[in-house]
Amino acid sequence: MGVLREELRRNLLNAGAVIVGFGTLRGDERLPFPALEQAVSYAVKLEPQGDTIWDYARAYFDAEEKTALLAEHARACLRRYGYSAEVMPKAFMDGETPVTEFPDQAAALAAGLAERNADGLLQTGEFGTNVRFGTVFTDAPWKKGEA
Repeated sequence: MGVLREELRRNLLNAGAVIVGFGTLRGDERLPFPALEQAVSYAVKLEPQGDTIWDYARAYFDAEEKTALLAEHARACLRRYGYSAEVMPKAFMDGETPVTEFPDQAAALAAGLAERNADGLLQTGEFGTNVRFGTVFTDAPWKKGEA
């Protein structure tokens, strides 16, 4: 199983992720695919080109595109090894707030990629809150927080 994790990590980092982790989500009632209790969690760095809100918005949308591309890399790799792999549908807007059934932040916490800061935001050791997380759900077996 270590070979799969290393291949996934290498592929995702080469394709633009800045951190990658693996965790179990067993027992979480929000799981969109109950048979897929494991997660590949990854993050891309937000890279705004300036200090305006529009620069940050563009950076967020660019990061969203990268996370979607990384999800396809992870899905292809997992399926090549014979495992199931699914990605959450895109978030929908409830008024002005994006809503998902299962937040990517929960998978990042389970994988040990980040911790909640005093403001309740997820923060990584190296990049702080300046990242966008993505998740691929799978049935590949690994232990909670296994890096």
